[in-house]
Amino acid sequence: MAEEKSVAAKPAIVIRDLSKVFIIGKEKVKALAGVNLDIYQNEIVCLLGTSGSGKSTLLNLMAGLEKPTKGSITIFGERIDAMSERKLALFRQKNMGFVFQSYNLLPTMNAIDNVSMPLAFAGVKRSVREKAAKKMLKLCGLGKRMRHKPTQMSGGQQQRVGIARAFVAKPKIVFADEPTGNLDTRTTIEIMEMMVSMARENHQTLIIVTHDVEIAAYADKIYHIIDGTISSVEDNRSKQIAVGSKEAADIVAAAESV
Repeated sequence: MAEEKSVAAKPAIVIRDLSKVFIIGKEKVKALAGVNLDIYQNEIVCLLGTSGSGKSTLLNLMAGLEKPTKGSITIFGERIDAMSERKLALFRQKNMGFVFQSYNLLPTMNAIDNVSMPLAFAGVKRSVREKAAKKMLKLCGLGKRMRHKPTQMSGGQQQRVGIARAFVAKPKIVFADEPTGNLDTRTTIEIMEMMVSMARENHQTLIIVTHDVEIAAYADKIYHIIDGTISSVEDNRSKQIAVGSKEAADIVAAAESV
């Protein structure tokens, strides 16, 4: 039994002695300085810090969007910092989804086409990916907005399209970089509860970057980032905001009526 427990407790992401230095002109700017971090599958984690603390740099390194200056990043047993760009792109496509503050939707495409894009890159045939995209949009409360383009939707609706796109391929890890930064309070709550509920239901790891302590309250663990280091770790499970299936259903119903 003890052996089974140790296997189950194996981290999904292992970061060791991670540093990142940017060269700006003649200056060296240390964005991260010797970060060590373990993140587990089905865990919701928040990287919390002010602007310039290094939290977004840490997320970008974990997502393979930047290379570290020093240290290692191992995800599901593979060193992504040592991968070629081609292998890394395939690894991201298979394992990762992304939710962005600025939505990053293609303005010429409707909601279905935006959401189905990750499946298109994976080679899924059109009829199958459109069916999956429609299902995700309905789950995100956008059953009446499927044919709408981003300019025909509110910020909250656009972000729900972004969430549908991030989750449609059922990635093992979803990265969310300031996902509610452009939204009002009510919509922020809807978006956060929707993401957390989906991650819980699908046993996914959700990593959120934010400067907002109210957003951090949704996480299992909060890593406080200051000057490129983890200053403290807060286990939030005993006081986190609970999101269950009823709450998720209420959220979708409310969103559908907008």
